[in-house]
Amino acid sequence: MNNATLLKIEDLVTRFHTEYGVVRAVDGSSMHLDEGETLGLVGESGSGKSVTAFSVMGLIENPGRIESGRIYFKGEDLLARSDAAMRRIRGKEIAIVFQDSLSSLNPTMTVGDQIGRVLRYHTSLSAREIRGRVIELLEQVGISEPQKRAGNYPHEFSGGMRQRALIAMAISANPSLLILDEPTTALDVTIEAQIFELIEMLKRQTSMGIILITHDLSVVANACDRVAIMYSGRIVESGSVKEIFRSPLHPYTRGLMHSIPRIDTPREEKLYSIPGEVPDLITLPEGCNFQPRCAYAKEKCTQTDPSLEEIETDHHAACIFAREIRDGES
Repeated sequence: MNNATLLKIEDLVTRFHTEYGVVRAVDGSSMHLDEGETLGLVGESGSGKSVTAFSVMGLIENPGRIESGRIYFKGEDLLARSDAAMRRIRGKEIAIVFQDSLSSLNPTMTVGDQIGRVLRYHTSLSAREIRGRVIELLEQVGISEPQKRAGNYPHEFSGGMRQRALIAMAISANPSLLILDEPTTALDVTIEAQIFELIEMLKRQTSMGIILITHDLSVVANACDRVAIMYSGRIVESGSVKEIFRSPLHPYTRGLMHSIPRIDTPREEKLYSIPGEVPDLITLPEGCNFQPRCAYAKEKCTQTDPSLEEIETDHHAACIFAREIRDGES
């Protein structure tokens, strides 16, 4: 039985109007997330991943604005909600864990007090019940001596512990959607593995959907059910993790795959890198945004702006050569 659709984004356009020009940060992106599913949102820095998350949260600030599109959460368009309504949703129904744990926590408040603030705002628990819930949450995310640690300040926590504390804060009101924005940045691989084990455990215990923003495809392979590849403000390929890794259909996705270090690669062979650079979002190239860097590009790629199209069942790609790429592998 398929789970219900939790989040559906349709043709989202979010732009920043600066003195240098209009930054097309998210330029017509569409994606969906089901209950209990983990979606990996992948792309290079500046591709629009975090701006997409901020758009969902209603956190786009001047000079940015959402210019068009729809963001359906549990069937209701968030863009039609008032600021007051979005404040009630943020932290309760939709929560986010930012990548920089130290700057995300208030250095003048104890960790326990910061988690407690979320509970005071979004629940009707008494002060005593909040204290108990804070201890329970810290224990749930694997922080030892939770009663003692609740009274510590962020600088007294290690990086991994701060990230766990942020996750505890994010799940405190039992959200339906959890957004993780590069949650293991600057953490060593051992702590990174522990954080993802924790996230998987939390997902098994609830039916919440998770959007994992990352540039690391190896993380996606181990932690996600589906993946959406983002480039220059657009989703260029989406599908199940198994299908995308088995048969990537967009040249950008294929380039990312080839860039992953492999243990069986000869030592003398140089690691592949996609040529060129991510385009300036103010002056995007004509036609397909990826064509200046693409090995498949032809003249018509400068004249055609491909939309996301279903090539295989639930496997979409935005490339006029996607079917040729597929057929060339068969």
